[in-house]
Amino acid sequence: MGDRFMSLDPAEIRHRLHAEPELSGQEVATSRRIVEWLEEAGATRIVTSLGGHGVAGVFAAERPGPRVMFRAELDALPIGETAEVAWRSKCEHVAHSCGHDGHMATLLGLAQRLSKNPPAYGETVLLFQPSEETGRGARGVVESSRFEEIAPDHVFALHNLPGEPLGEVSVRSGAFTCASRGLIVRLNGLCTHAAHPEQGRNPALAMCRILQGLKRLPQQLPDDQGLVMVTLIHARLGEVAFGTSPGQAEVMATLRTEDDAMMRALAEAAVSLARVEAEEDDLGIEIDWCDVFQATHNHPRAVEAIREEANALALPLRELSAAHRWSEDFGWLAAQGEGALLTLGSGEQCRPLHHPSYDFPDAMLTPGIDLFERLVRRYQGGAR
Repeated sequence: MGDRFMSLDPAEIRHRLHAEPELSGQEVATSRRIVEWLEEAGATRIVTSLGGHGVAGVFAAERPGPRVMFRAELDALPIGETAEVAWRSKCEHVAHSCGHDGHMATLLGLAQRLSKNPPAYGETVLLFQPSEETGRGARGVVESSRFEEIAPDHVFALHNLPGEPLGEVSVRSGAFTCASRGLIVRLNGLCTHAAHPEQGRNPALAMCRILQGLKRLPQQLPDDQGLVMVTLIHARLGEVAFGTSPGQAEVMATLRTEDDAMMRALAEAAVSLARVEAEEDDLGIEIDWCDVFQATHNHPRAVEAIREEANALALPLRELSAAHRWSEDFGWLAAQGEGALLTLGSGEQCRPLHHPSYDFPDAMLTPGIDLFERLVRRYQGGAR
């Protein structure tokens, strides 16, 4: 393959990744391509099968020192792209509408620089993590039998942020993104003829009480731990059949908090509420959780490092007064060392994340690569 990867600029790298997206847990070709490019960049070693299709490229110095990790995400979203760009997705109803192509290109641009100017001491780890969109990827990486080979002393990641000035770095110590989880409540009664509802057990009233109760839960819990939210997202009662009194119902909600302990309290309260209301009407109940994200908490020293290096690059810097409401599974990695997630503005006119025509701005790549390289040199030396 020669120096083909090394001759690509980061925008070309992103365009190739953008055109061939893969969903969470299915990132086989993307992972394979990342491995090939890391090999071309001369990574000291490459660790694969991390939490599924995760890949880590390690650039090691001869002298011992800290291990510094940078994380990007492999997966795309089940969205049909409408952006009119030459590198538009070739995969029907799959698109990099969250900018993970840009995050990967940022790390690969850093790999190109490390190939020419490796760290002076320690190890730089470029982690390409699977399944971020489902909340399973980072945890899978951490729980992988191979994680010890890359376990970091310091760990960083960025996420693009539409609506903010291009290249603006946003930071915050402590809670940076919220914990969230999807709640599914299934109520099981007994279907009967609509003319004789008394012969069955209709879950309609219990469903309504659960919906109302879930909406009130945030007001019933102490508010000293920041944001507490319940968003009702779906409810279904029986089928469209006017001759029946239904026997099944389903309620779905998203729970969201700034604090993991408060999330546990909110989840326990939601389950207790649902069980009480089901019992009131003699209904069976099943409860499931999905898309579970823990909160991301930024270490103060890691945040200070980002501040200082952003200032050294003259990048605009903004201190957030509250955590972002959205969730990110980077919290699993941040807890493994002195970690911090930052957001990088992608422009006031940029489409929102998950919009069908969203496209990561190529102009964001150089600021992200520059900032990450500054962090490498801060902890691990080498020419700046």
